[in-house]
Amino acid sequence: MQVEWERCLNYLHGMLSDTVFKTYFAQTKLVSQTTGHAVIAVPPGLDVKVYAAYKDLIRLAWKDVSHDDSPIEFDFQPQDVYQPQARATENSFREFIKPSVPLSGSFRFENFVPGDKAQLAYNAALAVARNPDGTQYNPLFIYGSSGLGKTHLLQSIGNYILEEDPTKRVIYLTSEDFSQQYMKCLQEKRITEMSDFYRNEVDILLIDDIQNWTGKYETQNEFFLIFNALHQAGKQIVLTSDAPAAEVKNLSDRLVSRFSWGLTVDIQPPDVETREAILHKKAEERHLEISDEVIRYLAENIASNVRCLESAIIKLTLQSSLMSHDIDMNIAQKVVTEIAPTLRRRVSLDSVLHAVSQHYEVPETKLIEPGRGTKEISKARQVAMFLMRELSPISLQSIGSRFGGKDHSTVVHAIKSVKKEMETDPSFARLIESLKNAIHD
Repeated sequence: MQVEWERCLNYLHGMLSDTVFKTYFAQTKLVSQTTGHAVIAVPPGLDVKVYAAYKDLIRLAWKDVSHDDSPIEFDFQPQDVYQPQARATENSFREFIKPSVPLSGSFRFENFVPGDKAQLAYNAALAVARNPDGTQYNPLFIYGSSGLGKTHLLQSIGNYILEEDPTKRVIYLTSEDFSQQYMKCLQEKRITEMSDFYRNEVDILLIDDIQNWTGKYETQNEFFLIFNALHQAGKQIVLTSDAPAAEVKNLSDRLVSRFSWGLTVDIQPPDVETREAILHKKAEERHLEISDEVIRYLAENIASNVRCLESAIIKLTLQSSLMSHDIDMNIAQKVVTEIAPTLRRRVSLDSVLHAVSQHYEVPETKLIEPGRGTKEISKARQVAMFLMRELSPISLQSIGSRFGGKDHSTVVHAIKSVKKEMETDPSFARLIESLKNAIHD
């Protein structure tokens, strides 16, 4: 029964900001479910009015995943109800280092649409899941830009393994979770327990977003020791990142070396046909009837990543429900208009300059002053112009004026140069995506 509520939470997460979701929904639990009635336990100290405000959205999400239109009752727990439950397991070291993000039952191989751009990553992940006792793909290292399905594949591996053999000790966590575990154990003088736990109590280790270890040398050193112990014991390790290990800034050479021992595969943005297939799959999962014309329109106009495609389906469902109208082209156009700002984000020009200046180690004043400057300054300036055009609605003329009064033809040349290099140099393309994400954050 909890699985259905977790699916409902995933639905809600796609509609809410991270802050609202984590504060009011992430820790809720489905405690009972009978015909026509479901009770959700809410941790103490949360505002009842918030749940009333989101009543319609919660009902829609629950109906979508459970196919039950019955009302949901929220049980707001007093402080003393939750505390004894926490104390019952606090002596367990597994509880002590419990990750913030558990495996989600909604991430499965059967609902992942790989297409040509992710087929190798999909096949490798499935091979690892089918043979978790050690493969030639150890470690398996999956990289690609945000929102393309790395987490989906990583969690699919864990879910597949546990379904086939529930006795397997699978650990899934983000790199940030691991870093926090290390610091917590360091402060509590429990590093030995942490090391022993990973060496002796883990069969499969799945870690998401290792690019967040950049510059965290103590965390890297601890993971290096754990990696060696697990690998020598034939325990499977799977890692994800937004770039190949060799391109992760300030990642130790010995970790880069270890991560290359197995198989490294990438996931690239899906083409139009694959985006159509993904949309069809997402619509089918939610039992939605969407015409091929609408699917095609969405696929052609939402080209960034899988996460945005899923968000489009969720928004279509909500709009259709609120308007009491079948999903048609008018609703699809409204949804695309809502999503467009996230695809072409409105960021300040100063934030673009700052990010490019930091990466190329070129003073911002050098980027915007008249004159061509050095080759390095010219390259950084072209990247800044490209990002300004990508991430804001500003005109070419306005961009040029920001860089010492350059005309629009100079900006056009800069944009074409960056695009051409992105097409021929994958590492440069990943750099641009990384800068985009940094500016977004």
